[in-house]
Amino acid sequence: MSDIQLLAFGFNHTTAPVEVREKLYVSEEEIPSFLQELKDTCIRELVFLYTCNRMEVYICADDREKAMESLYRVFCNRFKIRPEYLSNYTYTLEDKEVFRHLFLVASGLDSMVIGEPQILGQVKDAYRIATTFNCTGFYLDKIFHKTFNVAKRIRTETKIGYNPVSISSMAVELSKKIFGDLKRKKILVIGAGEMCEIALRHFQKEGIADISVTNRTFANAKRLAEEIIGTPYPFEDIPLLLTEVDMVLSSTGASRPIIDKPLITTVMKKRKNKPLFLIDIAVPRDIEPDVNNIENVYLYDIDDLKDLSQKHLSDRMKEAEKAKKIIEEEVEKLSRAINQVDVAPLISHIVEKFEATRENELKKYIVKLKNVDDDTLKTIDILTRGIVNKLIHPYIAMIKENGNPAVLETMKKIFRFGEDDEEKLDNRKQGE
Repeated sequence: MSDIQLLAFGFNHTTAPVEVREKLYVSEEEIPSFLQELKDTCIRELVFLYTCNRMEVYICADDREKAMESLYRVFCNRFKIRPEYLSNYTYTLEDKEVFRHLFLVASGLDSMVIGEPQILGQVKDAYRIATTFNCTGFYLDKIFHKTFNVAKRIRTETKIGYNPVSISSMAVELSKKIFGDLKRKKILVIGAGEMCEIALRHFQKEGIADISVTNRTFANAKRLAEEIIGTPYPFEDIPLLLTEVDMVLSSTGASRPIIDKPLITTVMKKRKNKPLFLIDIAVPRDIEPDVNNIENVYLYDIDDLKDLSQKHLSDRMKEAEKAKKIIEEEVEKLSRAINQVDVAPLISHIVEKFEATRENELKKYIVKLKNVDDDTLKTIDILTRGIVNKLIHPYIAMIKENGNPAVLETMKKIFRFGEDDEEKLDNRKQGE
């Protein structure tokens, strides 16, 4: 890309452990202000993607260095961290690497659980929110629409999404590894979001009858229990429920832990030290890590599911390879399309410049001629057009085929493509 710098900046489950991911937490309510804060910098366009396993900002800017300085400043101020801390856990991608990465993310190929289907919906939501707050423009609109098409093509042409696996299903599988047969176990599900809904459906398939469901908003717990399975309880009943169940699966949107060490210490006395298994798939975490130090309490967080997800990774590698070939093909297509869009005004400028010269010279020549019929004038016009087209063809071919910014800048200087033309370019793109 010659005029606009495309960047992706962020972290995911492979670069940042859960204790870092929860420190850099942005709630759903905070996203609009976060977008506005970034938008008020030198960044032209942006989309902010946040899930329990990743935070990424996709941006277009005129100056790469200034954009990165802005990102670091906003992140460090918001999360009260030093730049070095951020550098240790983040990555930065440029130009075509950005949409290659985005294609992988949206297709579920960069997820903890390869092929998980929820991420595409999360990418769509991130784009929708960005457009709602007027944060996207020509480039990111084009890139994200292409991303959705690529993800759909991969789901259609490969079996990467066959028998879909998710974080929630991994949590259920982990509970089966712990207990074996789950049918006689008592389970508490805390939360009423998508993760808990998926988990409940898996528990239902396992034939579990004794499931308690609670949520800060009781109506949501009641709805989930009625739609799928379980008995709803008020959120305040958690201490009592913890004394009765064998296992807890928690995934809320709380910004602080809802279960701490003093609570579990009290609960274990009432349980007479009967083992308690806790699976926390929330980010930020719902359960304090120190709980794991209590005797007969076994706590697993979302990062503990990685090893389990590797088993499913091996089963899906062949389909993943097929998907990656599709992605490489689509990356090149989009790269060419974006470069061609970038150079279209320059090509138009060259054509118009040569055409204006041809017309001026032709008018001077026609004035000198006398008694020239229309057919002859038409022939001269066709001849001169052909000569001009042959003269400019090598330059246009070079511009279209070469995305090197240095080459394009040289061409601009040769044909005096100036700031006025750049403004025309911006206006034309906005019109499209």
